[in-house]
Amino acid sequence: MSLLNKSQKIWVKRTVAILAIISFIVSAGRPQMAEAVSLADLFSLDFVNAVEPSELPTSSDREPVRMVWVVVTAYSSTSDQTDNTPCIAAKGFDLCKAHAEFGEGNTIAANFLPINKQIKLPELFGDKTFVVRDRMNERYGNGRIDVWMPTREMAKEFGVKRVKMEIY
Repeated sequence: MSLLNKSQKIWVKRTVAILAIISFIVSAGRPQMAEAVSLADLFSLDFVNAVEPSELPTSSDREPVRMVWVVVTAYSSTSDQTDNTPCIAAKGFDLCKAHAEFGEGNTIAANFLPINKQIKLPELFGDKTFVVRDRMNERYGNGRIDVWMPTREMAKEFGVKRVKMEIY
């Protein structure tokens, strides 16, 4: 015997359909990304045990997960190009301090990639690995990234380019 009568079943089906439509509409403009991990990997001892940092793969040791065409622009740490904390990226990373310590930047801003995702732009920067540490204004949407540069002049000189991006 069913717990629901016929009219209740119809109401439940309609509610689920409406929720599915709303969910689709809300997420339609945003790419859905997931990284696959098998259950066997998740519960294996190798996966659970700590790994020495020297054993971890780097982006130069592996193939890209995916390659996509993107529009690439550049930005610098000025308040008219960022917010009222121009050196601080979306998750608190200090771009200016890192540049002062290491002499170069490897940060990009992207709205369609997760924070800390690694990418390469071989046509522009060879084998250099960039890390998503910042977000762009929502008006730029998806398919566009911003490379951080230490000066406004360097960012302006970089201009706008359309290239293939490797995602790791």
